[in-house]
Amino acid sequence: MENKLEIFLKAILETRKVWLLEAKEGFFAMLEDNNGASYVPLWESEELAAKAAQGDWAGYTTTNMGFSELQHWLKELADDEIDIAVSPEKDGEITAIPSYKFRNWLKPYDDHSYKEKDDEDEDDFDYGEGWAQPWQ
Repeated sequence: MENKLEIFLKAILETRKVWLLEAKEGFFAMLEDNNGASYVPLWESEELAAKAAQGDWAGYTTTNMGFSELQHWLKELADDEIDIAVSPEKDGEITAIPSYKFRNWLKPYDDHSYKEKDDEDEDDFDYGEGWAQPWQ
């Protein structure tokens, strides 16, 4: 029998996206454990995410994120020491994945379709003449 993590990973590989609950644009549902560790819950389907939109998350809407965007976001989460909770249960039990490990797992599946503004190599700042000259 497959465990929750195996089911989650198999499902998101088929769709190449995860589902989240969003309070408003860019503000997602979060969990905190008894030790103060923070998690972003992810679901493998819209249906499962929608079922979780009750209690503290009542009024949150389901949204999805493709692997390329998720790859960027996981770096930010890892930097902020926020991990992933895989399809959390109503009773509060979670299956946790460290953000950096999940990001490494996703790397081979990233199609690089998502670009952040800062990802572009366009540098429109005028440094003036001689900015690249060697020190004298």
